[in-house]
Amino acid sequence: MHNDFLKRFSILVLLLALTGLPSARGQNGDKKGEVQLPRVPKEKIPPAPPLTPEQALKTFKLPPGFHIEVVASEPMIESPVAMAFDPNGRLWVVEMRGYMRTPDAAGEREPTGRVSILEDTDDDGRMDKSTVFLDGLVMPRAIAFVGDGVLIGEPPHLWHCRDKDGDGKCDEKIEIFSDYGSPANVEHTANGLVRNLDNWTYNLYHTQRYRYANGKWERRSAPNNVQWGLTQDDFGRLFYTSNSDWLRGDLVPQQYFTRPGQKIPGLSVQIIRDQSVWPARVNPGVNRGYQPKTLRDDGTLATCTAACGTSIYRGDLFPAEFSGNAFIGEPSGNLVRRAVLTEKDGLVTGRNAYEQSEFLTSQDERFRPINTYTGPDGALYIVDLYHGILQHRIYLTSYLRQQSLDRGLEKPVNMGRIYRVVPVGKKPGPKPQLTKAAGTELVSQLAHPNGWWRDTAQRLLVERADVGMVPALQKLVATGGTPQTRLHALWTLDGLGKSGAATVAAALDDAHPKVRAAAVRLSETFLRVISPETATLRAKVLALAKDGAAEVEAQLAFTLGAIAQDETGKAALLTLKNSPKKLVTDAAGFTIAGREPVIAATPAGPPLTAAEQKRFNAGKAVYEATCVACHQPHGLGQDGLAPPLLGSEWVAGSEQRLVRIVLHGVRGPIMVKKQTYELDMPALGVLDDGQIADILTYVRREWGHGFTPVEAATVKKIRQETSKREDAWSQPELLKIP
Repeated sequence: MHNDFLKRFSILVLLLALTGLPSARGQNGDKKGEVQLPRVPKEKIPPAPPLTPEQALKTFKLPPGFHIEVVASEPMIESPVAMAFDPNGRLWVVEMRGYMRTPDAAGEREPTGRVSILEDTDDDGRMDKSTVFLDGLVMPRAIAFVGDGVLIGEPPHLWHCRDKDGDGKCDEKIEIFSDYGSPANVEHTANGLVRNLDNWTYNLYHTQRYRYANGKWERRSAPNNVQWGLTQDDFGRLFYTSNSDWLRGDLVPQQYFTRPGQKIPGLSVQIIRDQSVWPARVNPGVNRGYQPKTLRDDGTLATCTAACGTSIYRGDLFPAEFSGNAFIGEPSGNLVRRAVLTEKDGLVTGRNAYEQSEFLTSQDERFRPINTYTGPDGALYIVDLYHGILQHRIYLTSYLRQQSLDRGLEKPVNMGRIYRVVPVGKKPGPKPQLTKAAGTELVSQLAHPNGWWRDTAQRLLVERADVGMVPALQKLVATGGTPQTRLHALWTLDGLGKSGAATVAAALDDAHPKVRAAAVRLSETFLRVISPETATLRAKVLALAKDGAAEVEAQLAFTLGAIAQDETGKAALLTLKNSPKKLVTDAAGFTIAGREPVIAATPAGPPLTAAEQKRFNAGKAVYEATCVACHQPHGLGQDGLAPPLLGSEWVAGSEQRLVRIVLHGVRGPIMVKKQTYELDMPALGVLDDGQIADILTYVRREWGHGFTPVEAATVKKIRQETSKREDAWSQPELLKIP
């Protein structure tokens, strides 16, 4: 029955796409596909013709002291979505050439994607040589260098590819894992492949992290963070976005996450609360441009709706005040945000660097900045999809579809650019040559002011298993001139399996709290058992319960849950629980409570009848096809994207409200389990009455719920009563319904 439903549902989605209706997961408030009237008169909408790269440059506005340059453009690259510099400075570009070639996504599953290697042979800053490393890919989306090859993410495949004869073309393509995301939903699947300071490779929309050591792959559970564009700062903290949420971050390591549904304090923390955005052009061509508050009165986008491609600036070319700033693309608004991040007591907050303005804006509606990076030369690199239709078919509202067709945004395709932003009067740094660099040179690069050089040097040292460099690395842990250098030395030793209790103990006395916190984390290797040999190290670690720095104390709270406990350890944990710092208190509370998530496995309530059980089973299939990407199999939702269904008062409450939410969607703010969510849940009114009854029966009886099943007749009646409604529901409206 499950397979039969999925077949029927897939056909439904296809028919909806072909007829121009939004799909069952379309984020819209449309009624039966009816096209909404634009809130901006046609005569006020500026034209959006395709521009050459040179023409596009004239549409950009930057703060004084910066200028933007073209690095590469079509036909050299087409529909770029991700990039990475190899150790010798060559630029590898992932090209998703099948993306939205028509409003119906025609040809999306054809193997037209590729990875190209670009080179600047005359050192003028613009790529002049291109080699197709690998083609025949279906919607590729991620890339990272590992060993003597490169990882390429092509959901559900994660490939390790090698050029064995040095001609720039792939000679060996090995599937490392076959569950790297799902190809079913382009906007909600695995991406990232960011190698972190701790030698693990992390992702978004994927529940695994990876490590490559001694020629073998290892994987561990990871939280399913969202959505597109993952980055780390100088201290290994991960940052990402959630489209309508400018910036979120992991302020503590993910390693303490062990299974789906776990809520770890300090993970997926909202960094920026003000979601307003300040574009330079009138732009009704956003997916929900007809809804109130999406656009300002002047026709510009009011709040972010496609935030993505985050990078933390870790270069040495920009002025010092830019160090550690976040750069975030907003392709719906045709701009790039610069956010200044501030830390207090281990918590990070962010704000727009400019008052009612942005770092980079464009008058060109086709400018789609979907990824940003710090290059080895210190410049800020921007990947521009340069595409008229940004929204994927599954989410394309009939409103935006008509906007696109009316204004010719659906063509041409096969375009794309990469830009770099540099300060006026400053020469970008030199091209690296690290592939064959000696170990001593790589160790010296751990002190480089640009994070790209430090990251690359650390990776190469670890992958070469260059144990001859251990004495130099130990010395660097003790004498490195910056905390970043000392951290890289520590984690390089750990990657080599040579950190050593003495080195870790010495790092516990470091002057910088981030180094001390890392040392506490690394001490877990030696403190998993209580023994006389580790007594001195244990005493030093536990003494940090009164360190004073929140990041050190929070790390200690997590570490105490990972090492062997004794009475002294328990006392230290209680000290941390009484801390005035929220991050520390929450971390200690998490450790005291234990790591197991509280999830009921057996549905409660009266037994279901045979008919109700059939509806429950069918509802599970609908849930997996339409809702699981956001609300997750465990029903706990995802921070920054979707609220929990498990234990939700809305699931437990009036079926009259629930049915309306499914039929027409709901927009935030809405309170769920004492937490406010700013969201825009899509309408699922294209599902028939029986399917809606099935899915609501499922969520009201799954995860230990024992609430009354929903009947198709109830859905039919409410559908008729609300047939003239076109907009999503708000919480005040819903609360008026008994």
